[in-house]
Amino acid sequence: MRSQNLLTELRAADLSFSADETASLFNESLNLHLPARDIQMLETRTEGWIAGLQLAALSLQGHKNPSSFIKAFKGDNRYIADYLTEEVLSRQTEHRRNFLLQTSILGRLCGPLCDAVTDQENSRQVLIDLEKANLFVIPLDDERCWYRYHHLFADLLVQRLRTQQGDLVPERHRRASQWLAENGFKNEAVDHAFCAQDYVRAVQLIEEIAEINWDRARESRLLEWFKKLPNEKVDANPKLCIFYARELFKSGYMGDAEKKLQTAEQMLKSTSIKELSKEKTVIIMSDIL
Repeated sequence: MRSQNLLTELRAADLSFSADETASLFNESLNLHLPARDIQMLETRTEGWIAGLQLAALSLQGHKNPSSFIKAFKGDNRYIADYLTEEVLSRQTEHRRNFLLQTSILGRLCGPLCDAVTDQENSRQVLIDLEKANLFVIPLDDERCWYRYHHLFADLLVQRLRTQQGDLVPERHRRASQWLAENGFKNEAVDHAFCAQDYVRAVQLIEEIAEINWDRARESRLLEWFKKLPNEKVDANPKLCIFYARELFKSGYMGDAEKKLQTAEQMLKSTSIKELSKEKTVIIMSDIL
């Protein structure tokens, strides 16, 4: 029927409000007189989900500072949480609820990644079923490979996961980090390693990424990651100190870069580091100093 154009399909994207429709709802129908930036933020947070917008409007009634409320508006808002719990989560099987909770830590989902995180084997079919049921699962491609959860739904799921299975969250992140690293998604693997507070894995991945990016003129998140690492993890590793110094130098922090190089130099004088390239060390030190 679809191939013959005999099927009319209305899915979440078709029913979502645009920014203009969101503005019309809040400023004309509800007479809330919100500025354009707040309207845009609401539309982004709710992704145009009409029930979510209505619940946001209900929460805004009589609110003294609408802008501050909108900035903090997430899936743990009491109206949103109640709605999603009663209308969505409570109607799922226990198996599906566990799947939703355990995979909520993922920014994007695919079958094999979800299998690794949940320790099961049918995740791809579960994702397809969730999409067909319009359960706040958004496809990211046309091959039914990658998906993500609606932002507000993901907020609620993460909050529930931490409340109900908080002790298992680090292990879920470690599994995600391992699968992502093994399948070539190292940036995402680093993020999950940090979430698991697995600094050994984070350091290993950052070193690998820094090696690859060494001579390439590309934007990277290395400086952001270095700032997240405990100082003792960086200062105990001359290789990391040098990579960190390079990123600091590129960002204009000359004094901090020099301190990291001095730390690396002190360690190199007292320790034989076979895996560290002496030639590369000399080049970067001379470049920065």
